Amino acid sequence: MHAVSLNHPSPGTDQASSDIVLAFSGGLDTSFCVPYLKERGWNVHTVFADTGGVDATERAAIEQRAAELGVASHVTIDGGPAIWSGFVRPFVQAGEAYQGQYPLLVSDRYLIVDAALQRCRELCTNAIAHGCTGMGNDQVRFDLAVKASGTYRIVAPIREIQKQHTQTRAYEQAYLEERGFAVNERQKHYTINENLLGVTMSGGEIDRWEVPGDGARGWCAPRSEWPAETLRITLRFEHGEAVAIDDEAMPGHAMLSRLN
Repeated sequence: MHAVSLNHPSPGTDQASSDIVLAFSGGLDTSFCVPYLKERGWNVHTVFADTGGVDATERAAIEQRAAELGVASHVTIDGGPAIWSGFVRPFVQAGEAYQGQYPLLVSDRYLIVDAALQRCRELCTNAIAHGCTGMGNDQVRFDLAVKASGTYRIVAPIREIQKQHTQTRAYEQAYLEERGFAVNERQKHYTINENLLGVTMSGGEIDRWEVPGDGARGWCAPRSEWPAETLRITLRFEHGEAVAIDDEAMPGHAMLSRLN
């Protein structure tokens, strides 16, 4: 766990009752949540649970984003080992796939909740926030996981603004830019979630049921950019579990990250 103290207390509020932990990714939705919560009296502490979808450069960018947004503290949790042992391994061993097609990669939401609740306990607060919309299943995963873990106050800013604004992403972008926070061009169009098991994307033409453009690609390149030569690797298994790539032994989560 890597903690970064940024020390921006909310004026005129009692710290014990105004601290809130935000599950943070640095994207448009969770970036919007920071000033939105601060302007409503919350002392915002962010937690990023790295479940294997970003590299060191992206992790540093997420920490920097939290700092420029003025959070009280930011913590990065290494969730790679947990998603490997708690989800990847049992999914593969059971031969299970979501709707018979692919592993349920958004299972990492439960690990994100665990990380955020641990931070709540450290700060002695029962307030937790997330950036889920009111449209998909992630809000259910977050809310039920939190409620199953104890008595907490859940704040969901994106759901709140959806009651008044139909063009939610445009509203979030304008809200941030009016306060001097730049928005990444890609984040203007898409919500992107990455972990060891894959990538999910929404927004833009995807939500309009149109053919996704090249900007909607995650880890995949267009066919014109595919390599001309086949890459061959060797995996070594012990007791049914992969333990090495090309004779280089490494933990399972590190192996899957390299393969991705």
